[in-house]
Amino acid sequence: MADAEREVDDVLSGNVLSVQELNDRIASVVQDTPALNGVRCIGEVTDLHKNSTALYFTLTDGDAELPCMLWANRYQKMDADLEDGTEVILEGDIDYWTEGGKIDLKPWEVIVVGDGDQAAAVERLRSELEERGWFDDEQKQRPPAFPERVGVVTSLRGDARYDIQNAIHEQDPTVDILVKDATVQGSEAPTSIANGIHHLDRSEEVDSIIVGRGGGSDSNLQAFNTERVAEAIFTANTPVVTAIGHTDDRLIADQVADVATITPTAAGEYIVNSREEFFAGEVKPLAQQLDAAYETFQQEHEHERELAEAVDEAAASEGLPPVYYKAAIAVLLLLLLAITGLWLGVI
Repeated sequence: MADAEREVDDVLSGNVLSVQELNDRIASVVQDTPALNGVRCIGEVTDLHKNSTALYFTLTDGDAELPCMLWANRYQKMDADLEDGTEVILEGDIDYWTEGGKIDLKPWEVIVVGDGDQAAAVERLRSELEERGWFDDEQKQRPPAFPERVGVVTSLRGDARYDIQNAIHEQDPTVDILVKDATVQGSEAPTSIANGIHHLDRSEEVDSIIVGRGGGSDSNLQAFNTERVAEAIFTANTPVVTAIGHTDDRLIADQVADVATITPTAAGEYIVNSREEFFAGEVKPLAQQLDAAYETFQQEHEHERELAEAVDEAAASEGLPPVYYKAAIAVLLLLLLAITGLWLGVI
């Protein structure tokens, strides 16, 4: 113990920096490097959000990203209208935020080039798939009301699989869940996600497939805007539910999927709650029809009883043999039964 304390003292006696001191040193290097001042960079705007003080967004070229911060008062003086998908050329300085240990680009000039290639490509694909009918309701499959085994395509390193599992097992712990690991962002993600869907659809006996991740920035969700993933969902024989964890613009994968939910938890809840929809859509209407038929039967039975009493009274007052009246009652009963049968669709 004493040796360990001496080692710590020896280290502390040297040049050991605090986090603040190290961040200050990094900031000084960044500020004093001419190559990082007055830089010009072209890319697409994504994840744009703003407040009264500044605009925050990410500049991306599809392969890399750079956080950016533009002061609101400076933006108001610019002849530029920024939105997600806009391709721009930014000129400004690279800055290092010491409190958060983050680097970003603070532009003083913004030149709008036009709609970015990535955003335009997504819209072209969306239009093409819509023309093919991939978004049509007629193509949608309904997940089974009583699933026994559910497949999940997501990253084993994320929380999405736990959210799905917990949501399902809270309602029905007997449901078996099979998770297929997949890369859910980056250049390898489309192939990885598509392969996961194909594997579960063709090799495993699952009742439905959930494809999801725990949200992320727009640029991190682009795998779900690719034709490879859309095709895997559309061609699957098993119903596919998306759970990508976002609330902004709808992704192409959501539009192709049989059911789209906004979070992994919501997807799990939908899978097990679909039985309630089954009861509401199939069983409840039948029960209502049976109730109506029973009520009609009771009413007809009451009419028969009243008619029989009237016949008995008439027979007694006229002194006629009851057999004639009973024959008349039998004929009327047959007519009533025939009418009831036609109403119920039995005859």
